[in-house]
This record gives sequence, C-alpha cells and structure tokens, in this order.
Amino acid sequence: MRFEVTHSGSTFEARQLWRNTFLKNKFTSSVLYEGYIYGLDDAVLTCLDATTGDRKWRQGRYGFGQLILANGHLIVLGGDGVLALVTATPLRFRELAHFQALHGKTWNHPALANGRLFVRNAVEMACFDISTP
Repeated sequence: MRFEVTHSGSTFEARQLWRNTFLKNKFTSSVLYEGYIYGLDDAVLTCLDATTGDRKWRQGRYGFGQLILANGHLIVLGGDGVLALVTATPLRFRELAHFQALHGKTWNHPALANGRLFVRNAVEMACFDISTP
C-alpha cells in the first residue's frame, strides 16, 4: 500500500494512493530506488512502480532472504545462502552473478561497509571485498 500523510495545524491525515497484493514481504524490507520498489514477494524478487503500484516484473527465486541496494544494484542474500547481484532496473529482471556464500538457512541481513560485504547465518559468516580498484 502507498499512502500520503498530510499535516494541517495539529492534525494529521492519511490518504490511500494505491493498494495491491503484488509485494508480500516476509522477513525482509523492500528498497526504493529511482521511483521503483524492489522486494521479495513470497520469495520471488519483484519490482513495482512506486507511483502506481503496477508490477514491472517478478522473477528470480531467492527464498525468504534479504536484500540491500548498492550502486544501482540489488545485493540479494537468499534464504539458502546464495548471494546474487541483480541490476536495479524496472525494464527487466537481470541477474548478473550468483554463488553459494553460506550454507544452511540464512535469514540475516547483509551489511556493506567500506567496500566489504558481510553476510552471516546462525552457523557461519563471511566477508567479501567488493570494492572497485
């Protein structure tokens, strides 16, 4: 759902702009980038137009994983420990790369700091240098 909150004097008012069931997050939050919302809809990566709520695409099974945005790309850590890099564009789903980063159930958010990507689950953790030369 997208809604608008306005303030007048000492009162606030909320108005619904659109509502749909195209993005049902479970253990993650969506990200907003250049007017589009990216998130995991029942384990499938989805892109919605933030203005209208229209679905642009829905593709790529990542389980109940997590995602973050970095430099125009989505870094998706799948629920099974697969790490994927996806271009953040509404035009089409485009996975650039993926590999098994961790083993077992992985529901923790990845973290990015100083060109290093940190991932973990209940058993193991890893750090990847993703800085550019």
